[in-house]
Amino acid sequence: MSTPPTTGSRLAGVVLAPVRADTWRYSGHLLLGAPVGALVVGYVGLTGYAAIAGLTVVGLAVLAAFVRGTRLAARVERWRARVLLRLDLAEPAAVRRRSAGVVGWVRDGLTDVTGWRLLAFLLPTGPLAIAMAYATVLVWALPAAAATYPVWYRYTPDGWDGLEVAGMRWRPDTGPQSLLIGLAGLAGLVAAAWIVRALAAVDRLRLRWMLRPAAGPDLAQVLERRRDQAVEQAGAHLRRIERDLHDGAQVQMVAVAMELGQARQALEGGGDPQAVARHVAVAHEQAKQALAELRDLARGIYPAVLTDLGLDGALPLLVSRCPIPVALDLDVAQRPSAALESTTYFCVGELLANAVKHSGAGRIHVVVARHAAVLRVQVRDDGAGGATITAGGGLAGLVDRAESLGGRLTLDSPAGGPTTVTVELPCAS
Repeated sequence: MSTPPTTGSRLAGVVLAPVRADTWRYSGHLLLGAPVGALVVGYVGLTGYAAIAGLTVVGLAVLAAFVRGTRLAARVERWRARVLLRLDLAEPAAVRRRSAGVVGWVRDGLTDVTGWRLLAFLLPTGPLAIAMAYATVLVWALPAAAATYPVWYRYTPDGWDGLEVAGMRWRPDTGPQSLLIGLAGLAGLVAAAWIVRALAAVDRLRLRWMLRPAAGPDLAQVLERRRDQAVEQAGAHLRRIERDLHDGAQVQMVAVAMELGQARQALEGGGDPQAVARHVAVAHEQAKQALAELRDLARGIYPAVLTDLGLDGALPLLVSRCPIPVALDLDVAQRPSAALESTTYFCVGELLANAVKHSGAGRIHVVVARHAAVLRVQVRDDGAGGATITAGGGLAGLVDRAESLGGRLTLDSPAGGPTTVTVELPCAS
């Protein structure tokens, strides 16, 4: 149990405020506001000219560039707040890409709600930052000059008329008088430290309010994107199942029906029993192939072993079917949700299949582990490398699958290998 601060410690904290490190960090933050504010004033002015010229196509492109540029200016402000104020502010969501090309880039910039909101934040930022920097210089300079007066008053020029206090001109040119001014200056330095801390607190509130993430539009965009990805992913799975049924099991069952039909005709016509047996044997083999394809298809939809045993039972069976030796490290103490389990299972299966088909690897290492609120899947092979994420490819499908659950996929595959694919999926703690 901590001891409450005493009156003496509180008084010492007040008096020693001018020499505390955070006081000087706050002063640096406020002083740095002068050049930052000047740049912001110029930037906002140029944006105004771009808005006036926005009636032309080039003007619209320039205006879109300025709206996007506000994100960079806000990033500088976040950096200043993080380093000097110890204030961490979340980054806003990225600009949503609705279409490709220059026209889409301009349209996305002009419709960037976060960019326009940050531009509105920059309007008062410049003058306010310059005013705070000027006030910081004054509150430090005047008490500092008074505190050092006992040193420099002897070197004042002969024509100096002294100090003007309360409408009266006073030239303290004796030791006791200069010491009195020095003590007043020291007290002024203490006051200056607390004024600076108050200004920093005000600026901290301003930054926290103005640079807060726009939860409404950005969150809606993220949810809409994830919903679209989930719908597209579900449609692709349904089309794949339909194609596999049509091209695989359905063809096999048709062949079975034809062979059995020929066997029936042979029996009814009194044909050769050996020919009937051959037809039945072929039908039997084709029926087994159809069952195997249906079993593989059902496993692709949702493996029964995953339902019964979870990842601990399903992943070892999955990697055991891989023709390349696979080392599996599995550390999932708490069983995740069914959606996370199936996504993890399919990610491992797809990545193993890609490694077998394209990497030329001799060994694969699979790591599936849960760290706090993240389920991480990492598949590493010692193959040739050079893997890329292409539209319509297997890795692109895994990216969509991961992002639909709020996760991400990263690929590290230099030429010559090795290739490492990491999938991170958020899960409840």
